[in-house]
Amino acid sequence: MNETLTKLSKRLALVLRHQPEKIGLKLDEYGRVNVNELIDKFNAHYGQKIDQQQIEQIINHSPRQRYIIEGNYIRALYGHSIPVLPLQEPATPPEFLYHGTSPTAAKIIQAEGLKKMGREFVHLSEHLETAEKNGKRHDAKPVIFRVYALRAAASGYFFYPTESGIWLVEYLPASYLLKEKQA
Repeated sequence: MNETLTKLSKRLALVLRHQPEKIGLKLDEYGRVNVNELIDKFNAHYGQKIDQQQIEQIINHSPRQRYIIEGNYIRALYGHSIPVLPLQEPATPPEFLYHGTSPTAAKIIQAEGLKKMGREFVHLSEHLETAEKNGKRHDAKPVIFRVYALRAAASGYFFYPTESGIWLVEYLPASYLLKEKQA
């Protein structure tokens, strides 16, 4: 994506995942809002024009697949720090998922398990490489955990898939984690 779309995407993330009230939006219980209302309030607040075509470019060209338009509504797919209900039903995850984090956080995770912290869900990746990339946002040498997701699901933990290969879970005890490596 070009610099303009990246900047717009970051602002969309802020209002659709964390602070809708910043521009006067009220999301429904699933985190959805009418696309035209978003565009109107976004443009009025930021003084930077965004239109549906740009939003669709962000959706179609972003490697993270953060947003979705469904009919007249848009929502962030994951990453909320505000309470939202998942739109999708829980699903059976792959046998293993991965989670990248800092060495400091890894020590806490090994003792207390994966907690959602300031988000609504813990984010897990289908691919080790994605977990490494995400972990590097926290530390240059992240710790990668292998998550025994299928075993956890069989024990009653619910996993929610997203279209971008990220799986969401509210909490997982440390007994379902294995320290895979430190990058």
